[in-house]
Amino acid sequence: MRRIIENVQKYSEMISIEFIENDPHFLSFAESLSLMQEPPFILFFDMSNLNVTLNHFCNLKFMYGTLKRATAVAFEKEAELVFQRHYPHVPIITIDFTAVKAAIPEDLENRKYIIYQLILLIRARVSTLLAARNIDFWCMQQDSIWTENFLSMDVEARFPQANLIFDTVGNDQIPIYQHMKGWICGSTFFVRGNKITAEFFKKVDLLMRSRQSPDSAIMTYLCGAARFKCAKMPRWMVSSSNFFMGNRDITPIIIQVDHESNLTKMELFKREKFVFRMDNGTCNYTALAFIRQAVNIALPELISTETEDKTSYLFRFLEFLNEIIGFDPYHNKYFLHVHEGIV
Repeated sequence: MRRIIENVQKYSEMISIEFIENDPHFLSFAESLSLMQEPPFILFFDMSNLNVTLNHFCNLKFMYGTLKRATAVAFEKEAELVFQRHYPHVPIITIDFTAVKAAIPEDLENRKYIIYQLILLIRARVSTLLAARNIDFWCMQQDSIWTENFLSMDVEARFPQANLIFDTVGNDQIPIYQHMKGWICGSTFFVRGNKITAEFFKKVDLLMRSRQSPDSAIMTYLCGAARFKCAKMPRWMVSSSNFFMGNRDITPIIIQVDHESNLTKMELFKREKFVFRMDNGTCNYTALAFIRQAVNIALPELISTETEDKTSYLFRFLEFLNEIIGFDPYHNKYFLHVHEGIV
């Protein structure tokens, strides 16, 4: 575990927050975001998921007001150039990750996990810099399916006192998730730019370089501090692949398709009819018209048959004490440790 943390720290120095902040292209990008009338949506991508990104933009294209709030961060100049040919009016910047990737030996143990952590670290650093400039924004994922226009939810107004608004993992129908209340997923979240949220993401940055935990676990932990004023969106509004575990009676507005699969993301999307972009590059409105039906019958293999809470009585008793006494309400600290034994 210590070796992973050391490598994340080592290679993160190649993309320091000062390196990003002092890039004149980033300054121009931040300025364009500050001039937007409504909080922008930021997507992060590279050539490996460019096709998923373009598919996502076709998902949004027929929903009023979405593309004018869309922005992007590419990790390769080539990815930016290809994207701009399709969406020249979308503000975009490249934070070039190719040198970092090339510097990491191919045979390095846990190389993919280290790269994954570094990508999340860049997102935290971009979030820090934008929040410090008092820019409100959303971070979103391109493998998310919008079943209807998320803008109609007016989420920022629903939580006017919140500095940060997050999605969460789980499914209300599955007993085990009753013990994970408020655990952040981290695919869709809102940041109200100010000193407090800039501090929040600085702490995410620091903890990602000192613990083997993804940003979602760290953000969950930090949200245990009331001064950060975190709010959580209900799962009927934004969900992960955990949605597919239940009976699908209620279709979320946004569903991130984030479960492991032997198929590539686009192969999976094609199989489940989540493709909004045709082979000739045009966007397919018909796919959007039938997307709710598609998600409600998709991925039957993920449906859970678990109907009982199998956690021990001792665990439940300790959980009760945690919530009453306040040692670790909702296992926020526990979530910070969950990933340490996985890799």
